[in-house]
Amino acid sequence: MLRTFLYNLAFAAFGIFYLPIFLIKLRQAEEPAALWRERRGIFPKDWAEKFVGKKIVWLHAVSVGEVMAVEKFIHEWLASAPEYELLLTTVTPTGQRIAKKFAGERVHVCYFPFDLTPVVKRFLDLFKPVCLLLVETEIWPNLLTEAKGRNIPVGVINARLSERSFKRYKIVPWLLKPLWGKLDFVLAQSEEDAVRFRKLGVAEESVRDMGNMKFDQEAGSAESGVDAQGLRQAWGYTSGDLVWIAGSTHPGEEEMLMVAFKTLRERFPTLKLILAPRHIERSRGLLKQLEKYGFDMVSSLEKKGPAPAVLVLDQLGVLKNLYGIADLVFMGGSLVPHGGQNPIEPARFSKAILHGPHVFNFHKIYHQLDRDGGALGISAPDELSSAAAEFLASESRRHEVGQKAFQIVNRLRGASKRQAGWILTFLRTSNKTRHSEPDSCFRKKASGRKIPKRDPCLPEGRLRSPCKTGQV
Repeated sequence: MLRTFLYNLAFAAFGIFYLPIFLIKLRQAEEPAALWRERRGIFPKDWAEKFVGKKIVWLHAVSVGEVMAVEKFIHEWLASAPEYELLLTTVTPTGQRIAKKFAGERVHVCYFPFDLTPVVKRFLDLFKPVCLLLVETEIWPNLLTEAKGRNIPVGVINARLSERSFKRYKIVPWLLKPLWGKLDFVLAQSEEDAVRFRKLGVAEESVRDMGNMKFDQEAGSAESGVDAQGLRQAWGYTSGDLVWIAGSTHPGEEEMLMVAFKTLRERFPTLKLILAPRHIERSRGLLKQLEKYGFDMVSSLEKKGPAPAVLVLDQLGVLKNLYGIADLVFMGGSLVPHGGQNPIEPARFSKAILHGPHVFNFHKIYHQLDRDGGALGISAPDELSSAAAEFLASESRRHEVGQKAFQIVNRLRGASKRQAGWILTFLRTSNKTRHSEPDSCFRKKASGRKIPKRDPCLPEGRLRSPCKTGQV
């Protein structure tokens, strides 16, 4: 009780300092009134009637990256779990725009509530979810406490915990360790992530490595139907242009990229650069900041006619397919100590990938790409132009590396289906048969909740449907 009181007090104090940022996000929202209302757990009266008698699984994905990561999971879930409906929530307005694309008869979309006890209670009273799924690493103390008090199972899916985040969580173990124990399951992206969750206090038997859902994102042009050549023409690029895309860049990186671009243009005069900042609200400022380099530069929303030397992307949801027109890709967040951005999207399009040294948030995939020749890492910004020139000068080299990148990510697919299948088995056995199935089919957590056992005949992390063999 004291811990909850102190957390609520701290959250309220934080809210005062966060208010200016929140007001900015409010202005970015398509429906500011809905954001403000829903984050306080207030909904129109007809919403209460809409969810009466329905089994709601609450899926929370904080922003754009997390929403896109669970796209395949949502499709798998809807296909295999007809008795359940999904409530998809986000924190950011940009994430909400992407999430609304999934809205339908069985998928409901709204904003995530503030993690204050009265707000959380109001939200749970309305939706009455039968399960709460948090995407990647979303730990909210009041939400976990209230869910546990209502016997709502809570799990983290596509769970990721970098070494840096792990160290931060370890700073206040007295506050957070009890929370980790409230999780019923953690379906981790890798064994390294699984080990970190266990060390933080999640029960050993509740954590398993089930792969990364982001490998299941829509494939490249050959499989997704994207016409790369047509897209290239639509964006104003000719067949003779070399297109270099710098995806999901962070502050400081654009200057480094422009310095390299200026050097490269002397050798490759048809080279064009597309800058795609991780947060598109930075786009306007970048146009002003980078005009000193003297290149023709416009935002994607204002572009007309032939492509400029430098295009600054300020549209949501287009980068994913735009990778298809690239001759070379640089992944942002890696020349500054942010930890890198996910390289799966360009790899799915068989693109050669360059990245900097700071990729600790996605260590496993970058390690595989670098080791097996699907990407090239540089150790410092001054190596960027020479590394890029190596690829730009050789189409066969770009093709070779791009093909290897595709093969690497392609063999790692399937996590969405595995995780959806495991959760469905968990819910069905918990709700229908946990009192009738033999105990040999289950493990018990300290809380007493039964979870499906790991099948010794399946690879590590794969679970069987209780009392049956075969794939979940």
